[in-house]
Amino acid sequence: MENIEYGTIIDGLDEIEIENTSVDEIDSENINLIFLGIDQSGSMYSYNDDMKHALLEFKDALIHSEEADEILVARANFSSDIEIGGYKKIEEFYAGFTSRGSTAMYDAITKGTEKLKTYREFLKTEGMRVKSVFAVFSDGEDNDSKSSFRDAKKAIEFLNSEEITTAFISFGGKAVQTAKDLGFRNLLDVSSSASELRKAFNCLSKSVIESSKSVLADEDDFFQI
Repeated sequence: MENIEYGTIIDGLDEIEIENTSVDEIDSENINLIFLGIDQSGSMYSYNDDMKHALLEFKDALIHSEEADEILVARANFSSDIEIGGYKKIEEFYAGFTSRGSTAMYDAITKGTEKLKTYREFLKTEGMRVKSVFAVFSDGEDNDSKSSFRDAKKAIEFLNSEEITTAFISFGGKAVQTAKDLGFRNLLDVSSSASELRKAFNCLSKSVIESSKSVLADEDDFFQI
């Protein structure tokens, strides 16, 4: 079990800029950080091609939005292991997809929260105005994390307390109750089909764009577009 505290100390500034987009490469003082956790467990195998298409459409929609220069996206893949990328411009977003293993969702949430907080605080110290969205896509419940449910819930509570938009896409309904219990404020529940998958990521891209246009964070109406 991990015991993660979300303090305010920032160290390793050079490392932060190497992992994420450096300040010199950012073209706006208004930044929208988007964390996207994607379930790549074996249960998603039959949707591999559909996920690739959905992610490409998500990327394309953000690239062609007027807010593209203000959006930085970090993709976190989780299955038996987790892999969290840095916050990069949407042109650098990886739209591939492979599925295998089990579901370490809690680990992705706790580690993703830590990484979002660190970069967010760094950008603020550089004088930037930062809004954030923490979104997770999953078709099932956690079954392989070192972090506990309590750890993940604590992370979501922290995000909510910081007025960071928390959003969850449940694909097939199995993860709905878990998302509610963890405290995600925005929940999109779609059924298991290729058309519903495309609908979910279309809704996500539109929600990200609309959220980027507003000054205030979306608390409970992120998916209401």
